[in-house]
Amino acid sequence: MDEKISRREFIRGANLKNLLINWIEKRASDEDRKRESMQDYFRSPMYSYPLLQEMPWEMLVEEAQKHNIPTENRTKNEIAKDLFMLS
Repeated sequence: MDEKISRREFIRGANLKNLLINWIEKRASDEDRKRESMQDYFRSPMYSYPLLQEMPWEMLVEEAQKHNIPTENRTKNEIAKDLFMLS
């Protein structure tokens, strides 16, 4: 028969601590993977070209200025990458 434990015992137990540590580590690695895949997307113009073709330059510059991202002497790809990395 299973023994029931109180919430206090559960929270004090090492199991919860290990669960939280594992969850935090997994979440951090998921964020790293997401960031790396986004950087890979913009690394190759072949992938990002369709998105950037549909985005008007003026709209891109306006959005970059809202987020204080420099636009002078930069390509559409560089500006879009900075904008996408914000999220």
